[in-house]
Amino acid sequence: MKLLPTSAFLTAAALLSHCALAGQIIQTTDGKKSVVEPCPPTSRILFNLDSSYVFESDIESNDRDAAGDAYSGSVDFGYRIPLGEGWPGTECGSWHLRFGAHYARHDFGHSGGLPLPNHIQTLAGVIALEYIVSDETAILIETRPGVYFENDIAGRNFDSPTTIGFAFRLSENFIGVVGASYGSFRPYPILPGIGFKWTISDRLTMTAIFPKASLDYKFSESCGAYIGGEYVGDSVRVDRQPGRTDRLNHAVLTYSEWRAGLGVKFKLGSISGEIGGGYAFQRKFDYHRADIAWETEEGAPYIKAELHAAF
Repeated sequence: MKLLPTSAFLTAAALLSHCALAGQIIQTTDGKKSVVEPCPPTSRILFNLDSSYVFESDIESNDRDAAGDAYSGSVDFGYRIPLGEGWPGTECGSWHLRFGAHYARHDFGHSGGLPLPNHIQTLAGVIALEYIVSDETAILIETRPGVYFENDIAGRNFDSPTTIGFAFRLSENFIGVVGASYGSFRPYPILPGIGFKWTISDRLTMTAIFPKASLDYKFSESCGAYIGGEYVGDSVRVDRQPGRTDRLNHAVLTYSEWRAGLGVKFKLGSISGEIGGGYAFQRKFDYHRADIAWETEEGAPYIKAELHAAF
């Protein structure tokens, strides 16, 4: 997800995967002149869509025979507004404001009558300051003010998870990322983050930053495959519902999944995406402020799909 639920670090993971800190320069000798490649245009319109399904598994309960599955999906839209050029001496760098919207939902199938929600939701705006280099994010300051809820949209469900992330090149093939994130509904409101992207060869790349880690192999510029792991989840405030004790009514809930899998990636012009699957080792419903939690007794297979567009 979390712990880092809607982990603003999902954004930091994307930041890591794509960051670059220098424009591409071709050094040619023509007298004493150097030829610099034209800077690529910065994408102004961003769209992301993802969904996944985890098959049914038993949920630990001392007095009930409980089980359930889970479907998760989210959609994001963003628009960048240029602010001006970057630092002197940095090729192809510029500052942008990004405004957008984010919606995510997790739906749960349950048997056994545990006091768990049938679904949880997020509806938030997105405000970000980005430093873009060669159409990739190198510095990110982002907040997502909105409601993190079950059914009722109310002031008590408001949160504004915030992320700060910086990418920096340590060598020609190695990029580091550091940052921190805040979310008031999470078990640990403030969390640091550190990660890297290592370009092992022209075809093989390793990335590792919470909540994702993967080893990617590129067959061509438009097709590749990956193996890795990820954390999926969210933190919300649930409603008052029949069958819940006072302790759980309006309680803060963190839902989480730990997964490992493989899949294929594709890129067609401005459109990219991935299709994959694997095994979800654990799913957990943690009312951490009430000190009550339920988790699955064993794992279950999952399938997923993602679609991204940048224009």
